[in-house]
Amino acid sequence: MQGNGPRVAPDLSDVGVARPAAPIHGSIVDPSSRMMPINRPVRIVMKDGTTITGRRLNEDTYTVQLIDEKERLRSIAKSDTRSYVVETKSPMPSYATRLTADEISDLVAYLLTLKG
Repeated sequence: MQGNGPRVAPDLSDVGVARPAAPIHGSIVDPSSRMMPINRPVRIVMKDGTTITGRRLNEDTYTVQLIDEKERLRSIAKSDTRSYVVETKSPMPSYATRLTADEISDLVAYLLTLKG
């Protein structure tokens, strides 16, 4: 939030404006089902065999921009790739069994206060 924390995860500074309570709750208990398409993790294998993983930030017909696992901004030309996979499983774990129902409710209430 507000520039703190890893860049490989989405910024939550204004999550209380951008998302209502139910989707936030869903993201906590089942993160893969609530991932926004632009935040999906990607795995790219370059023509030279190098593998790059990260969080997709932007994509067009010819390029994909991402934050890699070392928090570097990368712009990759699709013509330089051997394969490009957009993952459907979130790297964030589910907190459905890690937090109590009250703790999840408190977390959702807190996240709803974040207005940027």
